[in-house]
Amino acid sequence: MVFSRRALLGAFSLVQLVLAGSPYSNGTYGSNRVTVQSRLNQLALSPDFKITDKPTTRTYDWTISKQIGAADGFYREMLVVNGQYPGPTIEANEGDTIIVNVKNKIPRVGTSVHWHGIFQEGTQWMDGPAGVTQCPIPSGGSFTYKFKIEKQYGTYWWHAHAGSQLSDGVHGALIVHSVNDPLKRGEHYDYDQIIIQSDWYHNTSEQIVRALDTPQGYQGSQAAPPPVTALFNGYGTFNCTRFGTPETCFTREPYELQVYANKRYRMRLINTASHAMIFHSVDEHTLDVIEADDTPVSSPGLKDLHRVGSHNGQRYSYILKTDKGKPGDAYWMRANISTSCLAYITDEFNQVYKGIIRYVDEDKNYKATTHLPTTKDWKDELDNTCRDLDSADLVPIVRDDPPAVVHQVGTFGTRVGTLSTTQGNVTRFYFNNITFNHLWYQPVLYDVVDGRGVNNTNVASLAYNEPTGADIIINNLDSNPKIDHPYHLHGMEFWIVGEGVGNITEHDYRQLKLNTTNPIRRDTHLIEGGHWSVIRIKADNPGVWFLHCHIDWHLAHGFAAVVVVQPDVVKKFQIPKESRELCRQIPDGLNASSTALGRRAASTPRLYNLPRSLGQ
Repeated sequence: MVFSRRALLGAFSLVQLVLAGSPYSNGTYGSNRVTVQSRLNQLALSPDFKITDKPTTRTYDWTISKQIGAADGFYREMLVVNGQYPGPTIEANEGDTIIVNVKNKIPRVGTSVHWHGIFQEGTQWMDGPAGVTQCPIPSGGSFTYKFKIEKQYGTYWWHAHAGSQLSDGVHGALIVHSVNDPLKRGEHYDYDQIIIQSDWYHNTSEQIVRALDTPQGYQGSQAAPPPVTALFNGYGTFNCTRFGTPETCFTREPYELQVYANKRYRMRLINTASHAMIFHSVDEHTLDVIEADDTPVSSPGLKDLHRVGSHNGQRYSYILKTDKGKPGDAYWMRANISTSCLAYITDEFNQVYKGIIRYVDEDKNYKATTHLPTTKDWKDELDNTCRDLDSADLVPIVRDDPPAVVHQVGTFGTRVGTLSTTQGNVTRFYFNNITFNHLWYQPVLYDVVDGRGVNNTNVASLAYNEPTGADIIINNLDSNPKIDHPYHLHGMEFWIVGEGVGNITEHDYRQLKLNTTNPIRRDTHLIEGGHWSVIRIKADNPGVWFLHCHIDWHLAHGFAAVVVVQPDVVKKFQIPKESRELCRQIPDGLNASSTALGRRAASTPRLYNLPRSLGQ
């Protein structure tokens, strides 16, 4: 097979078409009724939420379970929180304490939850990735996450961080307000709306990863598989006429967001996809980007954009000015999956998912029209790449320069390769020639706390001993074939102080003129294949912090390392007994060295057809 460029308004402020609590369908999946529901009102942030500097405690009760849903109209097993997709929204203020009581009702396997972008200062063991900072919550078990949100605000999200359960539906938004946020409702925008962009598969993550772990691969390839479609807030479209039957799927109405004319909507884009790089646009409406991950930004290069591209884990907020239409007008909102990021596509692949932006009258007695839009996409050619917005254009509004001098530097080189198994060669990804070995019941953090240190046979690592500025050089060595990767660092944000083509040594690095004047701060950064980046951190949050590619299928193939900050301090951590207890609840047949989350079910991926190459 020849592969392409990469181998491998809500209840208060706006009206949303589908009623909160409505099930995906009345259809059936075998003998099981479709039970996954939508709660779209949770994605329109209320103006009644009080933004204050007086902290409070917010408590949530979650149950993660396996249910039948149909995000794009195709019935499949999903993993969901409280029976809904997307999952519950957490909305808080800077300084609040968050308590989430999690019950795991997934049959057979463990789970965990990560709070993407939250620093976890003082609660490093609550960060969430199984095998790194905790053991999985066992099937039938429960665990309470408790952490305080300090010194940060903006758009975040949460998701499962055990196996690839994120792709099965365990994710949602986490929004932190602050009196210190320069972006203010009423001054910069009128309404606040979450748009969770995702990609969607018709097989479970367990089926996909199990197939990828064989020489035959999934869909005949060991490359990261393409999704079937993109989703807006849990809604997508599948061609049931061509690929389905009444027993397997139904044609779903498109996602619809109803807006008032001549208003400013803050659209918080959260890319929760497992693989897809998504270009977001609204026909005939330009977009002004105001936030990158959790950093408020502004520059001429962020104004009047036709499209905003985002990669897995990234967030962008933009202002949608509803000054193009009148009540009754409708426009397509598009999620265009970049095929340049995919190794191959299948016949069922839907590159562009279209939702609806519909203008309505503020008169509550007004009945909205229901016709589909007839608008066209922007005429300029889509830059079909894996690149999101240029870092140079992302100028923080609140200046926060990185440390001008660093005394610690380390280098990671990442690449794709193969691993020889008894069945044959399988794909793996490597940090410094080490592929991450998921020992779910032997967290790396615990190894360091207990004095064993990092086992560099299982995971590559860099250690930063002093609470000063430090640099991490990342060389993405995947240049031929070119594979671009979104790198996410837990536990902190970083400054992007340098980028370039090729790869560099520490000697080369010392000759560079790095940008230390208000560079962009992020927690998820795309590095193109055959390129390097230098990210700068303050090594002042002791812990064992996961650094990994946020393409789920690459992570499943070992694309991860850890950054150990102040290991001597970490050794003095007192990990709560409740966290330790999880590591004593190992499923029957497994042990502390097991690389499985639980007993696997006997199931086979459903494949419509073999992939077709995208060509060079």
